[in-house]
Amino acid sequence: MKVLRNGSKELIKEINRFKVLNIIRQQYPISRSEITKHYKLGTSTLSYIIEDLKELGWINEVGEQSSTGGRRAKLLEFNQDFGFSVGIKIEERQILIALTSMEANLLSRASIPIEKGVTPEHVVKVIEEEIMKLAKAQRKNLSDLLGIGVLSSGLVNRHNGTIIRSSMLGWRDVPITEMLKIQFPDTQIFVDNNINGYTLAELTKGEGKENNNFLVVSVGAGIGLSVVIDRKIYYGSIGGAGEYGHTTLVIDGYPCHCGQRGCLEMYASEFYFENRGQELINQYPDTAIENFSFTEVATRAREGDKLAQTLFEGLSKYLGHGIRNLINTFNPDKIVMAGEGMEYSDLFMEKVQNMSHNNFFSKVDIATDLVESTLKDEAWLEGASLLAINHIFQEPIYEKAKAKS
Repeated sequence: MKVLRNGSKELIKEINRFKVLNIIRQQYPISRSEITKHYKLGTSTLSYIIEDLKELGWINEVGEQSSTGGRRAKLLEFNQDFGFSVGIKIEERQILIALTSMEANLLSRASIPIEKGVTPEHVVKVIEEEIMKLAKAQRKNLSDLLGIGVLSSGLVNRHNGTIIRSSMLGWRDVPITEMLKIQFPDTQIFVDNNINGYTLAELTKGEGKENNNFLVVSVGAGIGLSVVIDRKIYYGSIGGAGEYGHTTLVIDGYPCHCGQRGCLEMYASEFYFENRGQELINQYPDTAIENFSFTEVATRAREGDKLAQTLFEGLSKYLGHGIRNLINTFNPDKIVMAGEGMEYSDLFMEKVQNMSHNNFFSKVDIATDLVESTLKDEAWLEGASLLAINHIFQEPIYEKAKAKS
């Protein structure tokens, strides 16, 4: 549980410094007078904070503002290169890793294949080796590595950096932060669910720039959901909010890897192709489907394969019902669709839109936009990096967690 720090002059000083730094991060290039419009501080206090931030290397002066008369105001910018961060996404068969600037801009990236079901110890070793390799290639000192953000499928305890359960990875109670801390003891490390990481990228670089209340739904190997309320992700008690893929859609339906039956994920993701495909394949002797991956079924559907097209018809129906339920539950401004499955959105998106738009609110002409994310695949790694960066620049109002003895 987070514990608030006791009030003190030192705490006020730190909060002021982080408030000013974050205004500069979000608005640069910016003048001192513009900063005071966002946050009222005395001239001497603001000057002291700015000089302190410059000395630390977090900000730079970058010229002067144009003026119609009088003294030109000096402009300040955030120095995104004073350190670097790492974003990581752990998947079933690969690990994605990227070095980024302190604005989550990718400097270099790597994809390392792994066997399905490998141990957490093996994954951590691969991550450690790849970070060092990428840092060396970019001529980065590990002492400048300020943050590591790790994204994983499953239920994650954000407070202690533990992957409580990932049925896709076959992991339970994996203290991923603690394991990485052995190699990177001075680096801040944070863990979250995949879709929440992607949503951080949406907030900074995508739909979140225009919308304060929206949902992000990922479609592909599974179904993910992230809920944004007043520009903040809703995490629930320990960080597990958004397991929408494991809501029951079909009573006593297909068994799910989570231990339940009839989960939405079994009907609106790649799992559906395997489940339903095996049931129907004998009825389609001419099918060219060799496996039931999203890529394979989509490729065959575009070629006119009848079984593949039937499978997409079914997925469209179930996904449409799932999106409609989200609209009826949250009444969001917008729902953003993301994930590897969206590469094939031409095969299902129109049907999903038509079905989901027939919802409770549509009866009184209240529309909910359903759109595809405009971000690219690197958004997962950008979001992972932002997970660390946002924590690093958070106002220090809580006590730091004590290291275990």
